[in-house]
Amino acid sequence: MERKAKSFDKTISEMKGKVDRLSFDLDVSQKNTRNASSELFKVKSAYEESILQLEEVRRENKTLSNEIKDIMDQITEGGRSIHEIDKIRKRLEAEKLELQSALEEAEATLEQEENKVLR
Repeated sequence: MERKAKSFDKTISEMKGKVDRLSFDLDVSQKNTRNASSELFKVKSAYEESILQLEEVRRENKTLSNEIKDIMDQITEGGRSIHEIDKIRKRLEAEKLELQSALEEAEATLEQEENKVLR
């Protein structure tokens, strides 16, 4: 009976050792799980912040793209305006030369008529 009691005590001692080891392992696993959960929360928050920043950058990119398009349209329109103004300037210079020539002709004719009258 004493042998059985020793054997039983030994078994109980072994089981208590296993329970203690399993309890320690459980505590370590729970701590690791809490750490992993905390890290997951941080990563998830960072990911969500990155998504928000990406959306903001895309909105800014679209706005800037539209501004660039508007500026390019203005530059194109400005180039057309410059071309039209240059054409008008050349036409007016030609008209000016024609009018100067006509004025000189008229003055010469007037001078001839005055000379005829004076004679």
